[in-house]
Amino acid sequence: MRALALGVVVGLFVWTAAPASAQQGTSEIGGKVTDQQGGVLPGVALVITNEDTGIFREVVTNPDGSYFISQMVPGRYRVTAKMEGFRSLERRGITIEVGRTSTLDLTLDVGALAETITVTGDSPLVDLSSAEVGGHISADELAQLPSGSRSYMAFVGNVPGAVFVPAAGFLNDTMLANGQPAAANNVSFDGSSNIDDLRGSNVGGQARAANETVQEVQVITNQFDAEYGRASGAVINAVTKSGSNQLSGSAFDFFTGKGVTAKDYFTELAGRPKPDVGKTEWGATVGGPILRNKLFFFGSIERVAQSRNQSRTFADRPEFSYSNTDDVSAWNTFWRVDHQVNANNTWAVRHLREYAPQFFVMSGVETPQSHDDETDLDQTLVGTWTTVVSNTKVNTFRFGGTFESTVHSNPLARELDGGYGRCVPCGDGIVTGQSLLPPRLSYQSLNIQADDTADFSLDNSYSFENTFSWFIPDKAGRHDNKFGAKYTRIWISNPNNSQGNGTYVFNHNLAFNAADPRTYPERLNIRVPGILEYELISHIYEFYAQDKWQVRNGLTLSLGVRYDLEVMPIDETGNPLFSDPNAYPVDKNNFAPRLGLVWNPDGQGKSVVRAGYGLFYDRTLLGTVDNLLFDTKYSSSFIASFPQNAADPGPAAGRFPTDPTLNTPTVGQLTPAVRAYINATYPPGAIRRNTATVTWDDPERTQPYFHQISAGWEREVLSGLSVSADYIHMAGRDMFLNPDLNIASRINTTRTGRRDFLDPFGILNGSLSPAEPAYVSVVRLITTQYGYNDYDALNLSVEKRYANLWSLRGAYSLSHSRGVAAGQADTAQLQVGTDLNLDAFEAPANVDRRHNAAISGRLEIPKTHGVNVSGMLRMLSGTPFTIQDQNIDADRNGVFFDPLPAGPYSGTAAGSLQNVENKGGRNGARGPGFMQLDLRVGYRARLGSRRTLDVFGEVFNATNHANFVNPSGDRRNTADFLRLAGLVATSGLPRQAQLGLRLGF
Repeated sequence: MRALALGVVVGLFVWTAAPASAQQGTSEIGGKVTDQQGGVLPGVALVITNEDTGIFREVVTNPDGSYFISQMVPGRYRVTAKMEGFRSLERRGITIEVGRTSTLDLTLDVGALAETITVTGDSPLVDLSSAEVGGHISADELAQLPSGSRSYMAFVGNVPGAVFVPAAGFLNDTMLANGQPAAANNVSFDGSSNIDDLRGSNVGGQARAANETVQEVQVITNQFDAEYGRASGAVINAVTKSGSNQLSGSAFDFFTGKGVTAKDYFTELAGRPKPDVGKTEWGATVGGPILRNKLFFFGSIERVAQSRNQSRTFADRPEFSYSNTDDVSAWNTFWRVDHQVNANNTWAVRHLREYAPQFFVMSGVETPQSHDDETDLDQTLVGTWTTVVSNTKVNTFRFGGTFESTVHSNPLARELDGGYGRCVPCGDGIVTGQSLLPPRLSYQSLNIQADDTADFSLDNSYSFENTFSWFIPDKAGRHDNKFGAKYTRIWISNPNNSQGNGTYVFNHNLAFNAADPRTYPERLNIRVPGILEYELISHIYEFYAQDKWQVRNGLTLSLGVRYDLEVMPIDETGNPLFSDPNAYPVDKNNFAPRLGLVWNPDGQGKSVVRAGYGLFYDRTLLGTVDNLLFDTKYSSSFIASFPQNAADPGPAAGRFPTDPTLNTPTVGQLTPAVRAYINATYPPGAIRRNTATVTWDDPERTQPYFHQISAGWEREVLSGLSVSADYIHMAGRDMFLNPDLNIASRINTTRTGRRDFLDPFGILNGSLSPAEPAYVSVVRLITTQYGYNDYDALNLSVEKRYANLWSLRGAYSLSHSRGVAAGQADTAQLQVGTDLNLDAFEAPANVDRRHNAAISGRLEIPKTHGVNVSGMLRMLSGTPFTIQDQNIDADRNGVFFDPLPAGPYSGTAAGSLQNVENKGGRNGARGPGFMQLDLRVGYRARLGSRRTLDVFGEVFNATNHANFVNPSGDRRNTADFLRLAGLVATSGLPRQAQLGLRLGF
């Protein structure tokens, strides 16, 4: 507790002292000024000025000739140096990148002050101050490279160690890093958090920053400094453009359609006509001065409306196979205002908003009869005030907010009321109306008739952050100190009536026939006794201190410590693991040290050897713990099953089911008799004993943490061209792996055998009052006692900055991620009694890709006066999956997860894979890889001195390579076992051409 108190006191001191570049979306520049003989020059007056806005900062060199300027807005600058007795020096075109410390040493010549030497040059390519591993994506790359998704996340995958993940959802592309799931990233917008607090970064940022608004993207995959935290994946910071002294902007439009889009794999295979694909995409940006050199604005608008092709075949029910298009669109707007009040004070405000309805989007086993939809309204607001306190001290205060309103529904529910068509948020009726719909029919290979989705979520997050930078020269070297404190309050509400209409579950793909008992369902799942409603509040406290200590020229130590505290009040009533129901877990010892070493062996700033160790705490996703609020022993809303214990054995044996909800003349509706039986069992509108999953919290639950070790080398081998190699090891511990305290013992190994719940840990029965019935289903413990994961990677990269008409970026990663946990909802599926069987459960992670290669580049063809070509190639090896047979429960634990022995396996349906090598155990087989080549050719016409017109054609997936998702590994499902039945992003991203126009001014 004394350590905690000390951390809080230090944090409060930082907060209240003088209010640094933490997650700021800002940059730093520093160096030393010498004369021609190498002698240091104290007292040199330096002015660094943004060449676009005129905003400036002034500093005077210290007694050792050093200078340091922190919390600079990324951009292009000029530096002037003046001192009596020396010629003035002006360096132009110095590009400062987000999150990097640029080293710029200056040499003054003896002469008259009125004489000025002007030099033009770029910033150093090799970062000599940081052990961080990652990269930067520039606005030029976003504008000049082909991108079908128009998402900066597609470019993030070009950084070594990052894996691009194209999503089936609209504009939801994201990325993976460090063998962790997509939810584990920390995505920022101009330095402020921009993630979904409930689900993490599964869909990229909470609100999407359009490519035309982004100036630069910083990606740090490993060894980020203490200023960054709450992530086991990568840190991704998108920095937006700002206005300048010159009125400037862009207007753009893209054209594509059915005639230039190839048939996807399954449409071609089935001989179906090509669906009517199409896209409307246009937008504009404009920025400029309100008061020159003082006050600036920037704004943008982007409209995207697409009909994307999607298809799937169902071998046993071909009447439900489809080849059609979805209906997705978005309005994206952004505005920003920047103001330099005086030489020492600046403020800025940014607002990002996107409204995105998404209809008829299908994936997995969904069909045109049974699919959900989504309408989103996402917003992010950021405000900053930066103060130059003195020659060596700078302070920034920041406010950030993210606001999400999301409705998940389905076509039949929206038809209940004309006002539900594209609403967000919607009235309660769109949720309550779900109970009026016909039930979903869930067959082995497909869902039909209706969808079961009905919820809307509200997620509002507010944060207040203060950071302070203090440069201390000539104290056993130079010290770039940063201190920061941040508080975040999160409020979530998520009314939910999914499964309000019920789902009939079948053990086959046969059409229902009331006269044939084999075609009957074997189970009904339905929400009772009412709608789920809850609120969750979380408080997040973050503190850090960081010192980049330049011990001597060419040697820097990065020393830091970070502290994170999550406080989520949870009512633990009914949980016998808590003696006090008002208590809840709070992990108070999350101190995370960071140590980095950076050595420049050549003394010329051309090469660097870097190494680091750090402890990194992940955040707890609120979607991991929200079940604790409603999966209680007595609940107002849960999913009941009929029969409760196990599937009705009748249909599988050719007999009519005996459960009253299943032995029904129709499955087109829940008959009045079925409804009456359900209501009699679980009367509506009251709190009832929960016969479904009960979720308990662990009093010892902590935040997952990761040890991270890295070592690497980077060298600028030619002017503007560098190569690098980095080795990374991560050891994740205290990760979520959630056992069943009431694990069943099935009476036999059959799929329909009765399950006995025998309280193997001896906790449950003792907690019951004399009149209470025993627990009759899963009792899930949310805990971090058992989970672990290890990751090793070798990252190689080459980067050629754009110069002499060409640029190049290449990255390759050889990696291995394995363990028993990755996502925070993982369960111990091989648990038997009290034994979690972790040795048998250990396996490659679900997202493990051994090989990941990406290369991109662009070239302006000489002597063509503007003809340019560019391309991007991405190749990924396959992810693992498990080969099993859910007809049997070999370990009799009531969980249908029993991996089959090692050996080759083949599917029996047409188009199935043959002789798939299975190493046995969980994730013993590998699925297909991914490959996509995108190309672009264009011409830039210069219309006067400042205007440009770009005309270009793009081809995405130029080779028309079919990219498949992993096949089903369940041998029970003979129709789909090892059959390549689904495509990446639903469509497989078939070849598509696009014409683009962009006017710049």
